[in-house]
Amino acid sequence: MLETPKQQTGGRVPVMDCFTQAWRFLDKNWRLMLPAAAITAALSQIGLVLVMMLRPAPTAGESMLAVTLWDLVAVAPAMVASLMFTAAILRKALRDEFIGPTGMAFGADEIRLLAVMAALTCMILPLGGLFFLVVSTFVFSRIATTPEVLNALLADPEALNAALEAALGPTGVLAFLLFFILVMAIFLYVSTRLVTVNAATMGERRVVIFQTWSWSRGNVWRILGAVVLTGLPVMFFQGLLDSVGIEAVQATPEGSGRAMVQLGVSTVTTFLFAIAGIPSIALGAILYKGLRPGDFVAK
Repeated sequence: MLETPKQQTGGRVPVMDCFTQAWRFLDKNWRLMLPAAAITAALSQIGLVLVMMLRPAPTAGESMLAVTLWDLVAVAPAMVASLMFTAAILRKALRDEFIGPTGMAFGADEIRLLAVMAALTCMILPLGGLFFLVVSTFVFSRIATTPEVLNALLADPEALNAALEAALGPTGVLAFLLFFILVMAIFLYVSTRLVTVNAATMGERRVVIFQTWSWSRGNVWRILGAVVLTGLPVMFFQGLLDSVGIEAVQATPEGSGRAMVQLGVSTVTTFLFAIAGIPSIALGAILYKGLRPGDFVAK
C-alpha cells in the first residue's frame, strides 16, 4: 500500500516525491500485475475482432455516424477492460488488497468506476460535441468528401496541412489551431482538477466526483507537473511501440494475414501499455491520500 506523500510548505504537492512513489509502486508490483495486464490485453481485442468479423467493407457513401458507431464497438471492450485493470491497481495501492489469482474482478468497485466514467463522459460530451461539430462542419467537410479521403489525410501530416491551407487559408488555419488549443486547455484543466476521482471513489467506497474539485485548489500546476512527469516515459515508450507496430502491419500483405498481424500487434502493445501505465494510476492514489482533507465525508 502506498504511503501518504509529505506535503511541502504551504500545502504544495511534492512533485518529485509523487513521481518517485508512483514508479516505486511499479517496481514493487509489476510481477503481481502481469496476469491482470494479460487479461486486459485479451479483453481489449474483443471489439477489434467484432469489427473485423461484422463490419461491411467501407463504401464511398458511408456516413460519419456509421464510422463513429463502429469505432465505439471497437473501443468499448477496451474501455471496460481498462477500468477493471485500474480498479485492480487502486485496490492494491489504497487497501493493499489483491483479488486472487489475477487481481481482476467486476464487482462494486468496478461498477462505481463505471458510474464515474459515465458521469465524466456526460460532463465533457458538450465540449466534445462542440469540437466535433466545428471540425466536421467547417474543416473536414471542406478537405474530404469521404471517410477514406479523411483517413488518408489524417495519416499524412504534410498532406493534411496542405489541404487545410488550401481550404481555409492562413487565417482560417490559425483560427482553427487557436480553437483546438482552447478546447484542449479546457479539457486539460478539468482533467487536472478531477485527477483523483477514481482513487477517491475507490477509497471512499462511494462515487465521488465534484467533491474532489476543491482538493486541487492552489496545486493545479504542481498536479499537472506530477502527471506529465510520471507519464512522460510512457509516452516515449508508447510512441516507439506504435511506430514498430505500424511498420509490422504495413509490411504484411493485404488479406487475412494482415488482420491477424494487426490483432497480434494490438494485443502485445495493449499488454505492455497496461504495465507501463501502472505508475499513472498509482499517482491518482498518491494524490488522493495526500490531498484528501482529514474531515472529508463523502456525500
